[in-house]
Amino acid sequence: MTTAELPVALVRVLAFVFGSLWGSFFNVCIYRWPREMSVVNPPSHCPGCGAPVPAYLNLPIVGYVLLRGRAACCGTRLSPRYAFVEVLAGLLCLACFERFYVGGDVRDALAASAESLLYFTFVGGLLVATFVDLEWMEIPDEVSLPGAALGLISVGLRTTPGAEDAALGAGLGFLGVQLPFVWGYEAVLGRRGMGEGDSKFLMFIGAFLGWKGVLFTLVAGAMQGLVATFVTTLLGRSLMPVRPDAAPETDEPSPVKTASEHAAVADEPVDEFDDGRVRIPFGPFLALGALEFLFFGDRIVEAYARTFVPA
Repeated sequence: MTTAELPVALVRVLAFVFGSLWGSFFNVCIYRWPREMSVVNPPSHCPGCGAPVPAYLNLPIVGYVLLRGRAACCGTRLSPRYAFVEVLAGLLCLACFERFYVGGDVRDALAASAESLLYFTFVGGLLVATFVDLEWMEIPDEVSLPGAALGLISVGLRTTPGAEDAALGAGLGFLGVQLPFVWGYEAVLGRRGMGEGDSKFLMFIGAFLGWKGVLFTLVAGAMQGLVATFVTTLLGRSLMPVRPDAAPETDEPSPVKTASEHAAVADEPVDEFDDGRVRIPFGPFLALGALEFLFFGDRIVEAYARTFVPA
């Protein structure tokens, strides 16, 4: 079977539904990985009363809408992030199939599906890392390390990059940050300029996008991060999250804090180093740059060349 034989509308609907289903699992990862919890046990349960959530109420997007954002058992408010992540995952899966299945040349449907699913795994990792970093100021190794390995071993199932390019991208992504901004910065100034999570995350990105993707992601992420920081500073806002253990708002009650302990740390910012330097979560901007390169990289580079490079 070729990619031309299935109706395009059916492919798109299946891609969105499949992605939103996985978005529900991404929500579990976003909550549990930074808390060092298993993503398998315990099953999802109410954050208010601890009652198990029935499977029919765990339907992505639809379940949240039908429940109007509250738990069916006791009425506890559910975070709107649930539905947002599920919708976003569905749209990203649709975008991957649009890019590698629908929009490409006619080819074997199984090969096109495999490539689309591999890149959906990649963008799913970007999505999880983004929301964890926004809340916890860290990028989970559970995303970066297995993701980098998958990117390297799956090059034969993807049209680009090649094995050499992927290996170079992974190495450049890691060492390009680790050497100057972690080890070098610490050796000279006694403190780190960036976290090791960023270097591992770029290694993951490089394994899927190659060395050009790493350079694009790093430059685009830095530029967009600077713009976002400048704008939020002008508006008197901050990119920093409130301390993530302030109060549970997802599908799990906190395994560590009591209610009084939660209240004690509520609204405590996590935006400064010990010496008062402000830091920002860089992972979301790296993820944004990687998505831009994956879906629009060629057009962005061509537009830049036409605008700034002399003929």
